[in-house]
Amino acid sequence: AYNNTHVMRLKDQVDQHLDQSHEFQVITKSDKPGWWSKIDLFRPRRFEGRVLYLDLDTEIVGSLDDIADYPHPFAISGDWGKSRYNSSVMVWDAGVADHIYNNFTSDVMDRLHGDQDWIGEQMPDATVFPLGWIASYKATVLRRGFVPSASRVVVFHGQPKPWSLHA
Repeated sequence: AYNNTHVMRLKDQVDQHLDQSHEFQVITKSDKPGWWSKIDLFRPRRFEGRVLYLDLDTEIVGSLDDIADYPHPFAISGDWGKSRYNSSVMVWDAGVADHIYNNFTSDVMDRLHGDQDWIGEQMPDATVFPLGWIASYKATVLRRGFVPSASRVVVFHGQPKPWSLHA
């Protein structure tokens, strides 16, 4: 379970690695279970302007400005497994992905494995960040033994979590 310590950890990293003016928001309430709650990010009028989303269990290792300013209305991390996308890191212009929320029905949770599959269905031609910007701890860092220099964010999908490595 995540708590305020995890929120403050990410906020400190964002403040350190995002030079542009920003407002840090945490979404804590959803009527959807588990990872499906991420669909609520796309609720119409939830945000204004440019939105940079990061999972709490990411580790920021480089500048976030390139990600925040990535010149596409919607961009997402590629995945290292079965899904097309990994929703741990996303950026979008508020409003361009409202359909992810608007088209969601409870049967989607029975039909698909998770939010990433739903985002892939709703945004089949989404732009993926450049190779290397988002690294998987398991698929990249552990295999190579280091964080690639082009990386801006390391995604910790599953176990371990970043705070368990720094304990």
